[in-house]
Amino acid sequence: MSITSVLLPAVAGAWYPAGKDELAGLVDRLLDEAGARAPAPGAGVLALVAPHAGYAYSGAVAASAFHRIAGMRFDRVVLVGPSHHFGFRGAAVPAAAVAQRTPLGDVPFDEAALESLRRSAVVRADDRVFAPEHALESEIPFLQRVLGSDVPIVPILLGGGATRDDAVRLAADLAPLVSSNTLVVVSSDFTHYGPRFGYVPFAERVPERLRELDLGAADAIAAGDAAGFARYADRTGATICGRRAIDVLLALPAGARGGTLLEYDTSGRMTGDFGHSVSYASLAFPAAVAAAGAE
Repeated sequence: MSITSVLLPAVAGAWYPAGKDELAGLVDRLLDEAGARAPAPGAGVLALVAPHAGYAYSGAVAASAFHRIAGMRFDRVVLVGPSHHFGFRGAAVPAAAVAQRTPLGDVPFDEAALESLRRSAVVRADDRVFAPEHALESEIPFLQRVLGSDVPIVPILLGGGATRDDAVRLAADLAPLVSSNTLVVVSSDFTHYGPRFGYVPFAERVPERLRELDLGAADAIAAGDAAGFARYADRTGATICGRRAIDVLLALPAGARGGTLLEYDTSGRMTGDFGHSVSYASLAFPAAVAAAGAE
């Protein structure tokens, strides 16, 4: 595969190890530890929400999501997250690139699905916005260790200027591609607290109030309550970077049915410094359960 046709990793060696064996060992350890904390219940999963910070901070919470799909098989993975570098409206998919590279190898893109999305009125085709982005890349080594590198992905970035209406329209165009054999992964951190992020809604009891703030959002997401999540985010101003990607999920049947909060943590707890803190949460959304007597 020509190197010009592959999106190269942007944060390997910085946010996670650049060495193949070291990265595989770290991801496997995080997945094993997640299984020890909470064994997977065995039910089918159609969607996940997972964080995307450096693995030293968000790796354990992310692993709690990806551990839930161990042993499952999917035809494709739709990977949706926010652009941290570009403020465009709507969404973007790759234009010419056909795979994403990580130290664990290349993961192919589902070209047929991408071609369908390129016809959407809210989607642009632009490799440029993917080149520096970590939000999707950070999830891929987990997918590679759990599903292998052969399951094609459909990478989608929501621009910094995307609206909820953009997300709903994207979900409508995406829905025909999301079958029972498709996994949807939404990449999002939760509240970014502190002056660096321009968000200091409180200065007392920060750990407790951050948890309350984050779990209020997580409860609406887990309930599949798209309107409730939108109202909550508007009311609190919670700096959830993947808010629009979550809007996409909640506009899809897999998200609207609701899910379960798996794990929650903050960088402030890890560093002991809540002057600046980023929150991480993982959720799993189960496959629909057939009604009694249904075939």
